[in-house]
Amino acid sequence: MSAGDDVAGRFGTHCPVCGSALGDTEPRIDDATGRFTQSPSFRLEVDDSGGPGPAGWRVTMLAGNYPPAESTDPPFNPHSVDYVYLLCGDGHIFPDATPAFLGGTQRHRDVRQRVDDFNVVATVGSPAGGKTYLLIRTLHQNLDMRGSWHAERDPARIRARELSPLEKLPTRTWTDRYDMTRKDGTAIHPSGTESAAYPFGIMQRRFPRALTAIQAMVRKVVLDGGRRADNWGKGFRQPLVLRTDSGGHRTWTGIADLPGELFTEDGVNRRELRMLRSFDALVWVLDPAVAYSSRRWMRLVADPDLDESLQLGGNLRPGTVDKASADTVRVNREAIQNRIGEKITVIDGPLADAEGRPLQMLVTISKCDLIREALRRGCGLTGLGPSGDVLAGAATYLGFTLNRWAAGRATPDAGAGQLLGYLLGARHAPEEGRRRRVEQIAAGLIRHYSDDTEFWNLVHDGAETKVNIPAGSIAEHPQSLRIPSLDEHLDSARRPGSDGHLLLRDLAMSTVGCGLAFALGQRDALNSMHQEAWLTMRYFLCSPLTTVPVAKNDEQLRPRDPDDCFPPINERAAGLTQLLLAILERARR
Repeated sequence: MSAGDDVAGRFGTHCPVCGSALGDTEPRIDDATGRFTQSPSFRLEVDDSGGPGPAGWRVTMLAGNYPPAESTDPPFNPHSVDYVYLLCGDGHIFPDATPAFLGGTQRHRDVRQRVDDFNVVATVGSPAGGKTYLLIRTLHQNLDMRGSWHAERDPARIRARELSPLEKLPTRTWTDRYDMTRKDGTAIHPSGTESAAYPFGIMQRRFPRALTAIQAMVRKVVLDGGRRADNWGKGFRQPLVLRTDSGGHRTWTGIADLPGELFTEDGVNRRELRMLRSFDALVWVLDPAVAYSSRRWMRLVADPDLDESLQLGGNLRPGTVDKASADTVRVNREAIQNRIGEKITVIDGPLADAEGRPLQMLVTISKCDLIREALRRGCGLTGLGPSGDVLAGAATYLGFTLNRWAAGRATPDAGAGQLLGYLLGARHAPEEGRRRRVEQIAAGLIRHYSDDTEFWNLVHDGAETKVNIPAGSIAEHPQSLRIPSLDEHLDSARRPGSDGHLLLRDLAMSTVGCGLAFALGQRDALNSMHQEAWLTMRYFLCSPLTTVPVAKNDEQLRPRDPDDCFPPINERAAGLTQLLLAILERARR
C-alpha cells in the first residue's frame, strides 16, 4: 500500500454488503490464540500483460504484517499492473485502481478509485418470480433523454462508470443467460445455482490459485481458520454493481439478487436474510402467476390450442409443472410470497427492527404481460382480485401519500402537488369529503388503465396521456390529469435536488400498482407497511419479457404469440426505467 493511501477514507471500514472488514481495518485479535477473530480484507493486483493465457496476480492481506502471495506461472510483474481490487473479509469485490483504463495524456494521473456513497439494494420474491430477468433488464435501461440537445451540459445527469472485469462478471453472466433466452429460449436458472453469484465462485473461475492462497492465509491467521477458509466467499452473494457519477458525486450501487428459497422454512442462509436490515432499499417482486386470485383470470388468458402445462410452465418455470401439479407449485410459491410480506412487517424481523432508519420499499409487479392479456380479454383491473381489493389498494396509496405530504414528509412536483392539493381540499374541509375525492381519483385511474392500450402505455411505452375523471358527488370536481411522458419524467428526475421528490408519473403508477398488489393477496401486509413512517412505499409495473411466454420443454421458453419475440436487453421500458431511477435514488444529485 502506498504512503498516504487512505483506504478507509475512500471506502469506509466495513463491507456494505456483509459487514466484514474492508480495506486496512484490523479485526479484533483473540487473546488466547493471537489470531484474528474475523477474516481481514485483501488486495488483489492483476497483471494482464501476458497475452491470451492466465493473468498474473498478487494477493496481500491488509491487516498484520504478512508476506503477499503471487503467481509464478505466469510470473507476476509489479510494474505492469492493470487492475487492483479490494476484497472484503468475505470476498466481496470493490475497485481499488484501474490503470488499464488510462492512456494518452492522462496515463500518469492517480488511478485510485473513490466511493463517496454506498447504496445497497436487495431484491426478494418467490422462486421463479422473474427477479433475474427483471434486474438484468432494469440495469440495462438508459437514463438519458432521447432527442435532448443539451444532455451533455446537464449537471444532474447520471453517468455510468466502466466496471473492472471482476466487478462486471456477475452482470455479464446474467446478460449472457438473457441473450441465450432470446437466442434459443433457454430459461435462466435459479439465481442460487450460479457459481458466479458468490465471490468464491468468481475467484475460482478467474483466479483459482489466488483463491487457494487467500484460503491458506485465512487458515493460518484467523481463529477457527480451517472452517473460515472453507467458507470464505460463500456467505453472501456478490451484488450486481453499478458505479455512477452525478454532479461529481461517485456512488457504488450493489443489487443483491436473493433467491426466493431464502424465505422458506428451511432456508439455508439465515445470516444473509438478517443482513436485509442494513440495506438502503428493498425491491419486493410480486408474481401475479402464483397469487390465489390469478387462478380465475388466468383461465381467460389461456390459449385453448396450447397444452396447459406448457402455458403454466412458461410462467412458473419450465419443467416445474411436470414434476408437480400446477396447484402445488402455485401454493408453495404463494406461501413464500406471503411469508415475505409477513417478515417485512413483524417487529424484530429482518427489517422491522431497523425502524427509524429510512428505507425505500419498491414493490414491483412483474409479468405484467399476463395482466395486459387479461385486459385484452375483457377482464378489467378490478377483476384481477377479490371484490373491492383493487380500488381499496389504489385509494390506500393515495390516502397515505396525502397524509405524508400534509405532514411535510413528501415533496411533489407541480402535477403531483396539484393533485394532492385537490385531494386535501380546504383546511377545514370535512374528512368525508377528502375520502370521497381519494376514492374518485383512485376509481378514475383504475378505470382509465383498465384499457389494455393505456395500461401498456403506463407499463412499457411511456407516452404522455390524459386521464379524465368525472365527479360523482357534491364533494368532488371533475379532474383532468396529464401524465407526463417518460422523457419528461426523466427530465424532472434529473434536475439538481430532485432526489426524493414525488413525480406525477410515479404517483399514477404507484396508485395502480398498489391496487394490483392488494389484488395479489398482499392487502394486510401492505396496509401495515404504509403505516410505518420509516418506510417510503413505491410501486412499479414491469414486464421484462414484454410478451406472454410458454414453455417449449423442460428447459426452454418461447413467446406464445409466434409473431412476437423477447426484447433486446436494453430496450427502453417505462416501468423498468422508473424502477432504475428509484434504485439509484442515493446516486442522484
